[in-house]
Amino acid sequence: MSKTIAYIRTTNIYDDSRATKEITTLADNGFDVVVLGWNRNGKALEKCRAIFTSGSISFRFFNVLLPQGIGLKNLDKLVSWNKWISNELKSISQLSAVHACNLDGAYAAYRFCLKKNVPLVYDIYDYYIDSHHIPNMLCSFVERLEIQIINFAACTIICTEERREQIQKSHPNKVVVIHNSPDVNFEESDKAEYDYVYCGSLCDRRLIKEILSEYAVNSDLRIAFAGNDIYQENANNVSQQYSNFEYYGTIPYTEVIELEKKSKVLSAIYEPTIRNHRLCAPNKFYEALALGKPLIVCEGTGIDKVVKDNCLGMVISYDAKDFYSALRRLINNPDEMREMGNRGRKLYKEKYSWSIMKERLISAYSSIGL
Repeated sequence: MSKTIAYIRTTNIYDDSRATKEITTLADNGFDVVVLGWNRNGKALEKCRAIFTSGSISFRFFNVLLPQGIGLKNLDKLVSWNKWISNELKSISQLSAVHACNLDGAYAAYRFCLKKNVPLVYDIYDYYIDSHHIPNMLCSFVERLEIQIINFAACTIICTEERREQIQKSHPNKVVVIHNSPDVNFEESDKAEYDYVYCGSLCDRRLIKEILSEYAVNSDLRIAFAGNDIYQENANNVSQQYSNFEYYGTIPYTEVIELEKKSKVLSAIYEPTIRNHRLCAPNKFYEALALGKPLIVCEGTGIDKVVKDNCLGMVISYDAKDFYSALRRLINNPDEMREMGNRGRKLYKEKYSWSIMKERLISAYSSIGL
């Protein structure tokens, strides 16, 4: 008899790389997966059906448009989302477990699992108080709530060993580290179309606005951006002004990888003053390793030590001028770039490959009796 997992994530799913891989892994290993997502741009169901073509996966979406992040200004929508999750979970017969991602996807799941005695797998992409703008008066309350969920969960998933520091106040039953590794096959090519490609959230504190603003004096470089959020209009405006800059909007994760394959250099840049960024495990870091691309990272963000110690790319200050300087140095030294890429790919295969991560995920489910 098949076992049914409800997978909850507050995104479109199709453009969420970690969710895409985890859902596929569960379905490929015999689970029936009911995905509860947030149709934030009106395209989620259509695109998910096109991407997930194997295994037993069904989709249910909260159909409230919300192109940008969830904050206190959208508290009413977040409350409605949690009510919707509760109702959807009640309607799924014979649930074996609930896999809930982040606090905004886990609160209703926690209450349901507590009442119905259903195992909860709590997947922490980002610790909530370190990744959201929360008023100081509410921080303690929000953290206590997340700790309560961690302590209850049959298994807690974090995305890097360093993230244990964030959850040190809790007493989890089981912790599993699953890195944000891509599931790709490397194909070597010297015919890169772009000097640099960025695919991801066009949000604050990732040097996005600064790189876009500084492009005016670097317009000889061939650059492509894909994604959405507060700086999507900036990216679109730059693409209208300069022929060497292309903006693709929001694209599925499969297309993200194909676009990144066409780049000479990738990056994983975060502002280091944010605690969550100092413990970051960005998709772009793992994608660069898997694709054999040198990468640019910011000093003081955790992964800078890995890049330095293994000579995988350039470490810069949180500054757009430094970024462009590092990018030019890399593309002007193709032999050095190739060596960096080879070292990164070797490290990925030995330590971070998705084949290793999916075994950990299935093993985690097995350890809680599924």
